Amino acid sequence: MRNLLDAYQQVLTGTKKLDDSFKFSLICYATAFIHLIITCVFFICQIPVLICYNFLITIIYALLGVFAGWKENFKQIFYFSFLEIVFHSVFATLLVGWNWGFMIYIISLVALTFYFTMALEDFKRKLRYPFFASIFITIVFIVTHIICQHTQPVYRDIASPSFVAAYYCFNSFIAFSMCFFFSMLFTLDVRYMQNKLLKENISLDEIASRDPLTGLLNRRSMENHLKHVMEHAKQTGEQFSVIMADIDNFKNVNDTYGHDCGDKVLIAVSETIQGQMRSEDYLCRWGGEEFLMLIHANCECSAKTAERIRKAISDIRIDNEDYSVGITMTFGVSSYIPGYQMEKLIQIADENLYKGKKNGKNQVVS
Repeated sequence: MRNLLDAYQQVLTGTKKLDDSFKFSLICYATAFIHLIITCVFFICQIPVLICYNFLITIIYALLGVFAGWKENFKQIFYFSFLEIVFHSVFATLLVGWNWGFMIYIISLVALTFYFTMALEDFKRKLRYPFFASIFITIVFIVTHIICQHTQPVYRDIASPSFVAAYYCFNSFIAFSMCFFFSMLFTLDVRYMQNKLLKENISLDEIASRDPLTGLLNRRSMENHLKHVMEHAKQTGEQFSVIMADIDNFKNVNDTYGHDCGDKVLIAVSETIQGQMRSEDYLCRWGGEEFLMLIHANCECSAKTAERIRKAISDIRIDNEDYSVGITMTFGVSSYIPGYQMEKLIQIADENLYKGKKNGKNQVVS
């Protein structure tokens, strides 16, 4: 019972889509039940042809409900239901008269046709299907009404006016319930598609913001983070720093051992740096073998962080049958000062990095 309630909640919130087999089975069973009621009504009114027809159709819809998901012939079931409802509405109206309200059923077919055209892949969401179906329904409705105005029904005076009026209300209730039901299904499908689209957009944004090799933030994403942090710092005075890091002699690694080895070095460096950073700080692959870190701390603390990372990097070795490669990195630290532009902040970190490279590499300059 708990699982059923959870599934119901997921459908209502749009996190889960109703299975097509379940929907068609439910529709077939509901239609079979309605025809069974109609069978009973015509049994009371003693109309053999409509008793036999509705009883037979009740069995057919019940069987369709059982086998709806077996072969997934949803398109064929839709065609059958559409034509059956049109035929039954016209046939019953001509036999017992317009006042019984059987023609109201075909009005609900407009909502049904539009819904299933959009919901079923078999129709490929082509609007010409519900458009022509609506025209067909309109013509049938008008023609049947004209016929009923100029001819008498086959069965007359089979029930009291109050009984006919009550049954007209029943047919109206069922027809409007069908419209409401298919409108609800459409709403739930739209909500599911909106949630799915939102998740896909979030996933695409995540992919677009990440470096495909290392999984780190890419340059564009880091620039966005820097802008937000700088705006926050202007308002609150909070200190932060950036660390520009570069793998020493990376070109030699690629040239000597190949780009596969170079990729392993980049991945190992990325994982090591991430392991030394706090969750509130940011790391990106700035370009090539360069990495940029955004640290929520002053220059002194950031320099200590860079030194800790430098030591961890120097312990890395990329081993293979053909080679064993050690790694070192050089770091340049720059702290934000009010009035700095993002370009200035990065430029200072880059200049400190260059000083470290010039002075022997494998060091932190702040």
